[in-house]
Amino acid sequence: MSSSLICELAKNTTVTEEYFILQFVWNAATPKAGQFFMIKPVRSSCFLPRPISIFNFNPDKKIVKFLISKRGKGTEELYNLQPGEKVQLTGPLGNCWADFLPENGKAALVGGSAGVAPLAALVSEKPDYYFHFFAGFRKGFREKEHENLIMGAALKAKKFSIAAEDGGNALNGKIVDFIFQPEDFDVIFGCGPMPMLNALRKKCEAKKVPCFLSLESRFACGVGACFGCTVHTAKGNRRCCKDGPIFASGEILFNE
Repeated sequence: MSSSLICELAKNTTVTEEYFILQFVWNAATPKAGQFFMIKPVRSSCFLPRPISIFNFNPDKKIVKFLISKRGKGTEELYNLQPGEKVQLTGPLGNCWADFLPENGKAALVGGSAGVAPLAALVSEKPDYYFHFFAGFRKGFREKEHENLIMGAALKAKKFSIAAEDGGNALNGKIVDFIFQPEDFDVIFGCGPMPMLNALRKKCEAKKVPCFLSLESRFACGVGACFGCTVHTAKGNRRCCKDGPIFASGEILFNE
């Protein structure tokens, strides 16, 4: 069950020029990996809140974290928030990775840019599961910055691969290119830019491996009332916020 609470920002951590982490105390329903919150500062010049996936939740301390990439006016406003400022958090919303995770098996987690966040949350949520975490970025970072971007929990996945398109890391190129044998996994989860997700879909379809993708969209309400986040699927138009954000890759109609 979701809630809408006014929360004080506990901490705002700058990771790089592009990425930052917001931290709040959340004393309501426990969020699950893959779900998201609608986030809006109480003092805001933006009409709509921003949907942000859960990066990490500590159930003992009731701390929820969000990894955010600066992309426009709304996220720039979040970037400039100071501890103590009040923010309206509405959530948790949407479905979760656990809905599609086999009870036993091996899973590949493929994250691009800030898309690593909900996948890192899954590693924290299921620490004993066999995950191979694939993280891809446009630019390479220093080792410490990478640790902050993907959290220590993600680094504790059974295997971990990281790539940068500018060659700034051990793997030089797009992260999907390094998933050499999709058939080694029982399921593959992906979150990131649409071209990356489409490439991942094709690779999984070729090997007949189940694949589920978390989609990004501009949400107005976050609860399925406005139909502003329509996803075109083989089953008809669906709402990204209410029916997703996670969908079976074979259902999604990509514009090619």
